[in-house]
Amino acid sequence: MERDTGNQNETYWANGGAVPHQPVVIVGEQDPEADRKSNNLSVASLVFGILSVLLFFVIGLSLILGLVGLVTGIVSLVQRRAGHGAAVAGVILSAVGIVAALIVLAIFILALFMAV
Repeated sequence: MERDTGNQNETYWANGGAVPHQPVVIVGEQDPEADRKSNNLSVASLVFGILSVLLFFVIGLSLILGLVGLVTGIVSLVQRRAGHGAAVAGVILSAVGIVAALIVLAIFILALFMAV
C-alpha cells in the first residue's frame, strides 16, 4: 500500500520547489475588486439619510447626518460599488432631511423676528 511519489518529487523540483496548481497566497494582499463588491457605503448612506429625515426637528444633528449621508451616497455611486439602489435612496433621503431641517430653521428664525 505504498504510494509512488517519484513523479511528484520530479514535478516539485521542476517547478522550482513550488507545488503545482496551488494558489499562492500573500498575507495582507486583497482582491482589488473586493471594495467594489461591498455595499457598506451604500448602507451607511441609507442609514444616515433615514436618521436625517427622522430627526429633522433637531436642526444641527439633522444637517450633519444629512451631509454625511449625502457624501457617502455620492462616493458610493461615483465608485460604482454594489448597492446602487441603497445609495440612491440614501442620497434622496439625506437631501430631504437637509431640506426639512433648513425649513424648520427658517420657520424658527421667522418666529423669532415676528415675536420681537
